[in-house]
Amino acid sequence: MTSILAYYLSFRTKQLLRVVRELGWGHAILLSPIIYIGILGTLHAIMISQGFWLAIALLASLIGIHWTRKDRFFLEQLPVPIQCFFLIDYSLLYSPILGCFVFWAKWENLLGYLLGVLILSFIKPSYNEKGIQQKIAQFNALTWIPLELFEWRTGFRQHTRYLVGGYLLSLGFGFYPITIFITLFLGAMTVTTFFKLFENKDLLLAVNHNQNILSFKVFTSLKLFNLLLLPHYILFLIFNHSIQHIAALVIGIIIAKMIIAFSICMKYKSYRFDHQKVYNTFPLAFFVACWTYPYLWPVPVIMLIHFWKAAQKNLIRHYA
Repeated sequence: MTSILAYYLSFRTKQLLRVVRELGWGHAILLSPIIYIGILGTLHAIMISQGFWLAIALLASLIGIHWTRKDRFFLEQLPVPIQCFFLIDYSLLYSPILGCFVFWAKWENLLGYLLGVLILSFIKPSYNEKGIQQKIAQFNALTWIPLELFEWRTGFRQHTRYLVGGYLLSLGFGFYPITIFITLFLGAMTVTTFFKLFENKDLLLAVNHNQNILSFKVFTSLKLFNLLLLPHYILFLIFNHSIQHIAALVIGIIIAKMIIAFSICMKYKSYRFDHQKVYNTFPLAFFVACWTYPYLWPVPVIMLIHFWKAAQKNLIRHYA
């Protein structure tokens, strides 16, 4: 067990340092006060927490992160069992909060979270198999989606059965207020998986008519996302008219749209012709995790601005 933990810490430390270098030490220093304020707010939330609600919130964020992980194949090649990686990952991710659970004797939250993490660590995130992709690719071309958003077309073809089933299920339970927020989160995380692959140079230049491919993909994707969820919005507003519900819906929509925008920026920030897809999804996981703490909301905003600028600079090198 000691050797597994040592190997894990060495592996993750190298990854973390690489992420910090990508973000820039200057940005990391600027984010420190915001993170400190977020920690104080989180401590206050733990002190006043009752029951299992905080553990449920943490596990909900983990489920989204876990199911969209892209490193399953890579981790399975390492000498450490993949379940150990998942278990240590999710234990360390919220380890300061777990320490606070122990300090303030919040045993319900502690045991609920640990049990959820133990179960989650034995559920492997799916990865696409070529045989399945070839069969699903026979579905009709989604011509109503702009050609420039070929990622959406590909994603819909690959996951048509699940997307349609989830869409109808969420409409069926639309009278519950929580349904729209689960739909927004899962929908946004699903869209992030559409932008994991890099197109080749010819395709990039073909759709990048006036060198604004980044803004075009971001804003068109957000319009398409809202259009698809418009029935959900209407259904939510029919059953929930209070100002509090409307404000919560607006916040949920903004967060979901920022997650989608960040995934597109992350793709083009690391875009290279000689690579096939985005391998390092840690920035996206960190970006999403920050939304679970209202006190940390400025962090993903700053990250989005930084990644947007970096993506624009990176694309300029590929225009010619």
